[in-house]
Amino acid sequence: CGKEANITDLWENDHPVADVDENVYQEFKFRDRIHEIIDNHNTKNPLFLFYAPHVAHCPLQVPKQYLDKFSFMASGLDTHEASCSTGNHDVKGIISEPGGPQPEEWHCRRQYRASVNLLDDIIGGIVKDLKAKDMWGNTLLVFTSDNGGPPHGGATNFPLRGGKEMMWEGGIRAAAFVSGGFLPDEQRGKELGGIMHITDWYATLSHLAGAQPHDDRAEAAGLPPIDSINHWGWLSGQVKDDECPRQELAVTDSVLINGPWKFMRGTFAFGGWQGVNSTNNTTPDRGTLSGVLLGRTDGTAHGTQLIDCGSKGCLFNIHDDWTEHTEVREQFPQVAKNMAKRLDELVVGFYDNSEAPELDSCPEGLSATQCACWMATNFYGGHL
Repeated sequence: CGKEANITDLWENDHPVADVDENVYQEFKFRDRIHEIIDNHNTKNPLFLFYAPHVAHCPLQVPKQYLDKFSFMASGLDTHEASCSTGNHDVKGIISEPGGPQPEEWHCRRQYRASVNLLDDIIGGIVKDLKAKDMWGNTLLVFTSDNGGPPHGGATNFPLRGGKEMMWEGGIRAAAFVSGGFLPDEQRGKELGGIMHITDWYATLSHLAGAQPHDDRAEAAGLPPIDSINHWGWLSGQVKDDECPRQELAVTDSVLINGPWKFMRGTFAFGGWQGVNSTNNTTPDRGTLSGVLLGRTDGTAHGTQLIDCGSKGCLFNIHDDWTEHTEVREQFPQVAKNMAKRLDELVVGFYDNSEAPELDSCPEGLSATQCACWMATNFYGGHL
């Protein structure tokens, strides 16, 4: 919205908050508020606390004391440092600020790891607060990401293929774990291999809270039923791992997962493989790629190489080949046909919110983002 705009985008519960010290690092504000909530909580009552951290995400801004921990990475260990600093759209505006860091000073892998380290300290502090309040023994802590990391932004999804905004496992198989004293002892430290979508937390947590996840008002309005499935029996060990309540997941209208199989239909970014620090040597070079791809890019500045799975689709066994190195449609043609048919059936029932954003209140020629800033300034008292 521009430096001159006096806009507040920080809210607490149902109202905006403007009386905050702007010189305090934002994540530390959240940390301190969480500490205050736990410290003042009446332990006779249940507590649901949702924390959505902004770190480990662009623009990768971290306090100097955390960045200095990773000074050994300052010079960059591979060519991705340059592409990260100049090609990451989210940080371009910051890099180009007068007096701001220049591309050669921007070390995404260093900043990314410093962000994760900071988040680790904050989560550790929350656990410490809960134990000090004698609440940890009855706490279920859920830690989950919403997608894989962006390889072009300093992250690595090793050993998975692809990353954020891609349909490969590196983009959609997100990191997650549960902890806390409420979790049965025998489940701690155990790795589960079933399918759980992030929306399944709604039905799972509703079950634990004794609440009904069904939405009567939504049904009355003609909306479809929720897709969320209660996974507590699976997470708590009451249900065997191979009996996970979700066996099927329609990722998009072109990607379907069913048991060990993943079916992809249409055109996708190629999605390379990363190493611990950067792209690894299983990603084909450009010469090899030109022989197996469409011979065109997606039109972006990055020129992402595309792979065409066509109408017959690509098939992967993500149980045995979870790094998606081997496409097996020709070996299992019937599986691919069945999944293509099933995807066609599911797509018919997809809910499509056809209500486009109304920009009629804004002057002509403004984009959706510019309109939001204009409305915040002119109609909402400076609150976004």
